[in-house]
Amino acid sequence: MTSLGDLWWAARHPPTDSQNLSFKDKAILVTGANSGLGHAAAIKYAALGANPLILAVRSQAKGEQAKADIIHATCCSPDIFIIEILDLTTFASVRDFVDRVSANVQRLHAVQLAAGISTPAFSRSPEGYEMALQVNVLSTALLALLLLPKLRETATASPNDGFSPHMSFVNSIAHLEVKPEWIAEDETLIQRLDNEYKFDQVSQYYLVKLAVIFVVRRLVERVGNAGVVINASCPGMCKTNMGRNHPPVQRIFMAVFYIFGRSAEQGSRTLVGATGLGPASHGKFWTNDNYLPPSEFMDSERGNALYRETWEGILSILRGRVGLGAI
Repeated sequence: MTSLGDLWWAARHPPTDSQNLSFKDKAILVTGANSGLGHAAAIKYAALGANPLILAVRSQAKGEQAKADIIHATCCSPDIFIIEILDLTTFASVRDFVDRVSANVQRLHAVQLAAGISTPAFSRSPEGYEMALQVNVLSTALLALLLLPKLRETATASPNDGFSPHMSFVNSIAHLEVKPEWIAEDETLIQRLDNEYKFDQVSQYYLVKLAVIFVVRRLVERVGNAGVVINASCPGMCKTNMGRNHPPVQRIFMAVFYIFGRSAEQGSRTLVGATGLGPASHGKFWTNDNYLPPSEFMDSERGNALYRETWEGILSILRGRVGLGAI
């Protein structure tokens, strides 16, 4: 697990700023764009020329406030923004969101999947799944699957402009520290995440991150070399409002870590940079201006079996609940 020493080093060695990148006239979609790392990334995209900049938020009011904040920070034109409502606690909202984006946006050059939650206690989504499993894994996987056709279409329509469409997942190095004993031999990762009686805030966080990496791995395999770059990134420990739903005692404990954490702006450098890395980053994990390899567990026989099992479990849920057929 990350130590205070690691945080101290990271805070004093922030990632390279992405100001040398250009997203001029590129269509960029950011989930979680009204707060935290997603909001900080949206500010950078606006400053780097994104147009349109699609803000995926949970309410129109949050979107309008995010838009105003970004304009204030960058002096960008108000005309670049598209605000779309996205509630990752339900599958229907994800489908409706993608339908609107597909209808209203001609091209899509980058998708920054920054929305996510950290759950201090077990709770279920309206769909019946543990909340972090629903938001961070199931709905995010559905969103990624449904947005891929638009990214592929963009790659085909603009093959010679030097920019490959990107889809980047915000993740954490925590997935590299998962221990095989955290998941019983007779249970799947999805079952473990959805088990109220085995819920533990720390292990849930790590296991959710692993499940998302499995989603990334499978999407990379599905896309192949079709011109769309899919990767994941870790911004490090950052001072955001991620712990806003935690009990007061836990927020006090987390404040100790925030003293040593990076700012949201520093963390967002990694996010924005990940969507400009190009084909060399396809299928890779980006953090601190470097790629990290998979863990020994992930490359093991058990890890690979868990990966296949997890993806099939996710597909089974999506096919049964969303009616996607043979995706």
